[in-house]
This record gives sequence, C-alpha cells and structure tokens, in this order.
Amino acid sequence: MARCFEFGDFRLNERERTLLRAGVPVKVTPKAFDVLCVLLGSGNTLVEKDTLLRMVWGDVHVDEAVLARAISDLRKALGQTERQEWIETVPKFGYRFAAEVHAPRMEAPGEASPPGKSRLWLQATVLAIILVAILLAWGATRPGNRIHRLAVMPFQVVGGPAHDAALSVGLADALITRLSNLDGLVVRPLSAVRRFELDPTDPLQAAKQLDADVVLEGTVQFSEGSVRAGIRLIRATDGKALWAESIESQANRLFALEDSIAEEVAAKLALHLQAASLPGGTPRRELNPEAHLLYVDGRYEWGKRSREGLERGAAFFRQAIEAEPSYARAFSGLADCYLLLGAYGYYPQLEMLPKAKVTALRALQLDPDLAEAHATLGLINENLDWDWKEAERQYRESIRLATNYSTAHHWYAEFLSILGRFEESGSEFARAREIDPISPIVQVDEAQLYFFERNYGRNLELLEQVARHEPSFALARERIAFTYMMLGREEDAFRTAMTLPDCAANTGDCRRIWTAWLPRRDASAARAALQQLEADALAGRVPPHVVMFGHLRQTHEKEALDWLDRMASSHAVWLITAKVNPIFDPVRQHPRAKAVLAKLHLM
Repeated sequence: MARCFEFGDFRLNERERTLLRAGVPVKVTPKAFDVLCVLLGSGNTLVEKDTLLRMVWGDVHVDEAVLARAISDLRKALGQTERQEWIETVPKFGYRFAAEVHAPRMEAPGEASPPGKSRLWLQATVLAIILVAILLAWGATRPGNRIHRLAVMPFQVVGGPAHDAALSVGLADALITRLSNLDGLVVRPLSAVRRFELDPTDPLQAAKQLDADVVLEGTVQFSEGSVRAGIRLIRATDGKALWAESIESQANRLFALEDSIAEEVAAKLALHLQAASLPGGTPRRELNPEAHLLYVDGRYEWGKRSREGLERGAAFFRQAIEAEPSYARAFSGLADCYLLLGAYGYYPQLEMLPKAKVTALRALQLDPDLAEAHATLGLINENLDWDWKEAERQYRESIRLATNYSTAHHWYAEFLSILGRFEESGSEFARAREIDPISPIVQVDEAQLYFFERNYGRNLELLEQVARHEPSFALARERIAFTYMMLGREEDAFRTAMTLPDCAANTGDCRRIWTAWLPRRDASAARAALQQLEADALAGRVPPHVVMFGHLRQTHEKEALDWLDRMASSHAVWLITAKVNPIFDPVRQHPRAKAVLAKLHLM
C-alpha cells in the first residue's frame, strides 16, 4: 500500500512520486524524494545517516557528502528558513523531520508497492549532487561555457563476462537513451559514438569529431562478484575533468548500475540546464539481468546493419523476451530487426513487415511511451499500409516522447520528402543533423531530398562530402552514380558505380544493373543485361525496381508499367517515392501509373 504525507501546505504521494505545495508541483531530484520519504515515514524521530544511506542507496556505495547535498537540495525545494525549519540536522548522527507530519493514510490495495520493492529506483542517482555543484560553479564563473552537446563514449570493460563488447556499447546506449530526455541538452546518439568502440581515441579528439561541449567516458571493472564503474566528465575546450567518480554495485545488478550512472549524471546536468531531473517519476521495474544482457547483445548486433548482424540480433531479442516476456524494449528491438531485414532486401518485404508490425504493437502494449517503437511503427505504416496519416502520427508521437531521438527526426524527414513537403523535410533533416552531425545515412537521405527537388548540384555536393569523409560508406557513391545517370553523364555514372564493392566482380548483379541502366554506353549490352535481370527478378533473386528502372531507362513504357504493378504487389521500397522521384517522370502521368499512385494514397 502506498503512503501519503501532509505537512504544512505540502502533500507527498509516494506511489505517484509527487510533491505538491498548495496543489502546485514541487520539483525534486529522485534521490531527494526518496530521502524525504524516509524522513516523513519516521515521523519526528532521528534517522541515522547509515540508515538513510542504506534505505535510499541500497548496495551502491556512496559517502556522506552525497547525503548531505541531498538534504541541502530538499531544504531549498521546501523553502526552509530560520522561521520555518523542515529538516533538522543532528550533528554527527543524522537528521529528523522537524515539522508536524499528519499520520500517513493508506491508499487502496494494489495501487502501489512499498519502498522495499522499489529497490532499483532507490539505487539510482548515486553521485548527482557532486556533479551538479561542479557544473553550477563552472557555469556561474564561465557563463559562455554552457553545456549544450554531450557525447557518451562506449565504456572500456575490464575483466567482464563474455558480453564485453556488447556491455561497452549497451551501457553507453542506456545512458544516451536516459540523458536524451533532458530539455536543453543534445546527446550524440549511439550511431555517432560507436565508431570509438574498437578504436578508443583521445576525448578531446572525439569531442572535436562529434562537435560536443563535454564528453562522458568511463571504465567498468569486474572483480569477485562486484562491478565498479569509473566515470569522468571532460570539458572539450581544454580536456579538464569537470567531475570524476566511481560507482560500485553487485555484478548481477548491471541494470541498476546503468540507472545509477544515468540518474547521477542527469541530475547534475539537469540543474545545470535549469531542469530538475529526468522527466517522469515512475521507477523503472527491476528486470531479469540475463534478459537485459541479451537485449544489449541484440542492439549491438542490430547496429551492424548486416544480414548476419540483424539475424543474430533478432535471435538475442527473442531470447531476451523468453527470459522476460514483458520486456518492451526487447520487442521493439526485434521489430527493428524484422523491419530492416525487409527494407534491405534480405527477406521479402511482405514477409518481414507484418511481423515487424505485430512485434512493435506488442512493445507499445507493454510500454505506450516507448519512443523507438512509435518511430518503427511509423516506418511500417509508411511501407506496409501506405497509411500516411497514421505514419505521421507515429513519428510525431515518437519525437514528442524523445525529442532528441535522431532516428525519429531522420525517418520523419524522409517521410515528408516522399510526400513532397520539402520545406518541412528540410527542417527535420536539420534537426536530425543537429543531434547526429556525422551520421552518413542522415546526410545521404538529406541529399535525396534535393534529388527529389531536382536540385542536383546540392544533391551531389552533400553526397561527395559524405564520400570524402566516409569512404567505406558505399551508399553515398551509389547515389552519386544515380545522380550522374539522371544528368545524362553515363560514363561518370558507370565509372563511379564500378567503385562499389558489389561491382568488383566482372560478372554479377551490380555490373549487370548498371549496364542495363546506362544504355547509351552500349545499347546491345544493356538489352542483354536487362533480359537477364528480368529473369532473375521473376525468380525472386533481384528486386523488381531494378527491372522497372531498366525499362524506363531503355524507354520501354509498357514493360516499365508492368513492373510498376509488380512493385505495388510486392510493396517494393522505392515505390513510395513515385510521387516525387525523377526516375518515375517518364510514366507518372500515364493512367496506369496514376492508378498505382492512387492505390498508394499519393494522389
């Protein structure tokens, strides 16, 4: 049963984790709230420091200075003055609540859990106050050095289990996810920082590459059943460590360790940003540790974006769900695997997308506020259902729930470009780049926006920039070749295409595709290549858009329209760009093409 306390004009509801003063919410950090609950529950009797530390921080080791700062924050939040003392210090012993507390009244059974069952929440925010004080002092003395951009580096794992690499990335992912909810702070996404996972670099160099004001780096060391995390917050301008601390927990409490670090850093940054803490006051439920590590392994594999990585990621997510059937993020991760396995052509779209949809909906059933699942469902509605209104609603909901989730801004921007809402699309791409300035896929898809606008100069400028900075990102060169093709520069298109890894073999689909698409180079070879591609597509070995584009390039209108119908039947990915993509210009006004656009609800 949950308790409610009333003192003065304050009212605290333990289950709702709310503190009201005359009906107006009072913001306090999660740990300060927990300390207040303990003091109020003890009436006006002394609570020793050791008791407070044990009840609030559990098995996470902190010193008395952290408790003292929590008390100080509480006094400020309550407005303590010489005339109105709320919390009394008993020197060398502890604290007592000094004002009259109304007898707690119990709420309806089943509405809450006692404090002992919220142990995970009570172990969060171990070092919050120290970092707040440092950052506030820094901000006060150096007003130009406000923190706006933070990069969380993959942790270095020492003496850990077989999950070392996954744990390194997983811990960074957990912190990025939690800290991204702070208003006024842009946290670089995992896709931006994971490049430093296997090649750790100097934090100043990392900050420069990531355009970050501060960098959070750390190590995780396992020893005799315990795990200790050492973390440092480093200023980008001069490499000074603004804050350094260690957090220790049991080796089987990695989920609690993630929460502890995230809440600590969040509380400090929040006050520096004139925010109280991470949004929301509901404690996170303790998870099966095995399920959480399996989830971390799954996200690690998913991030590789290869067929093997996506398949292994899906297997890990399934195991996580088996270990913890109500684990919403594991369902969301599995949906993402299904989605990309179809989108990248590794499996048929109509096989993968329905599975992705069911799985994403299950994730939202378990956690309606899971931003990742909303974005995933948006992309599914866009590609499977062609339900543009619902897709947009899901994207906007994802952004509302996690304003710094770069993938939601990226996918929403691409969605807007497909509908021809180019100005809005540009704004969303700008927001995605602000969050993740070095993501090659965001920049390549922004270049696609200019391609749709027929601004080929700007399109090539962005693509060539990505190709210079990310030479291994082949998609940029593929899109450059495609633009050259549309400009009639067939020799440049072929020469660029032949630098693609898939075109290395003299006899293969890649060379055959570009031979078919560039008929002015060799019309006879183009016809032969297209004939072979058509046979392969009918056998399911080549995507239908390859043949459709080939017929368009060779001015075979009827055959192109036939394959456009096949694209509609198979929900081919390129199909949804038909309203704005220049490649479709030769047939867009044909009644058969208009019928397909109407079927897609794009007319």
